Amino acid sequence: MTYELVHKFRGQGKMNEAEDWIRANVKGLWELQFLGMSEEIDEFKKTKTYIFHVRFTFGRSEDMKRFKDEYIDGKPPRRAQASAPAKKRGFFSRLFN
Repeated sequence: MTYELVHKFRGQGKMNEAEDWIRANVKGLWELQFLGMSEEIDEFKKTKTYIFHVRFTFGRSEDMKRFKDEYIDGKPPRRAQASAPAKKRGFFSRLFN
């Protein structure tokens, strides 16, 4: 698998949500690799946050791009261009065609 993406998550719950999204939406092979954890201290709130560093590897570039666009960047899913619905042809249009 050659398409990689490294991302940081604030908390394990967000990392689990990403894994669930991948299972539901990705068609090809994929792998999640936990790289490590770090602490970030918010000086304003005086709180400590754990940051999870994760590498996602995908077998298809379309899957990686879709994950990045839809899940990480929060863009709405791209919809395939639907062709115009076929017109029902009446009796006379078939007769004179």
